[in-house]
Amino acid sequence: MFGIGPEELMVILILALLVLGPERLPKVARDLGKIVGELRRTSDELRDEFLNADKYINPETPAIPATTAAQPPASESTAAGPTDENPFDREMREARERLRNI
Repeated sequence: MFGIGPEELMVILILALLVLGPERLPKVARDLGKIVGELRRTSDELRDEFLNADKYINPETPAIPATTAAQPPASESTAAGPTDENPFDREMREARERLRNI
């Protein structure tokens, strides 16, 4: 735990007892535990949100069978770009095109 051994942890606890006193030490420990728990919950929520961000950006669409799907003409698909790109890919493609025009 942070490179602190049992001896160092005992010294820290004894110093905290001397500085805070036996009356305030339990309250401070309880408050510290609440803060650590809240930070852990927030950290877990952020991690889950980052891991699931692609689900929010690119929601799953129902698959269209290949036999009934209408294919757009080749000239339209190349001029407008791929139709299955997500907003980030579209923005990157537009940025590249703007840079080419400079």
